[in-house]
Amino acid sequence: MRILKTKIALAKAKKAQNEARKKSSFSPRPIHIDLSPSHSHSQSSPSPRNNSIRENRETKKRNRIPGFCMTPESSRAIKNIVKNFGRAICAFAVSELAKPYLMEFAEKEGVELKDFVEHVHNMKSKIDGLFHFRSLLLKEKGDEPRVIAYKNLFKEISEIFIKYFSVNWIFHSKVHYKQAHLKFRFKILRRIQKPELFTYLQSSKMNGKNKQK
Repeated sequence: MRILKTKIALAKAKKAQNEARKKSSFSPRPIHIDLSPSHSHSQSSPSPRNNSIRENRETKKRNRIPGFCMTPESSRAIKNIVKNFGRAICAFAVSELAKPYLMEFAEKEGVELKDFVEHVHNMKSKIDGLFHFRSLLLKEKGDEPRVIAYKNLFKEISEIFIKYFSVNWIFHSKVHYKQAHLKFRFKILRRIQKPELFTYLQSSKMNGKNKQK
């Protein structure tokens, strides 16, 4: 009986010894984390994939060539024609050249010439396109008699300028595209004569062709 107890005790001791050896061989190793500035910088730096996406976006941006305009020459030539004619007519209306014509027209309309000249002088800087110029010609409901007289007077002096003074103005002014201004002056005249139709200067493309009125 004593021998059996001894064997059991030896077996328990051997088992405990084996478990101790296993624990010592599989003990976890300490984990070292580098928190130095160089490591954190590498973690926050963009990945190669992000770099490639940024490069693709940058290459897709339209590169503009200095001194080169994408707008066609034909469009640029007529862009400011109405504004230029409108301001030139206003400048002519307040000049000494227009007085002989204006005196007759003002008497017919029953308005004071100096009041009309002041009105045109105030409106000159406001002409910035077709509809601003058109508003000085087109009579509308609700206009006072004085405003209607000013519009009639402005229409008369505009026709005088286009017929007899516009060519000299075109070639001696600082406007660009002089040939385009010369070409369109009679279109401007027709629209001055019928301001209710003055909604465009050149018609849009129709059926693949430019149809101009």
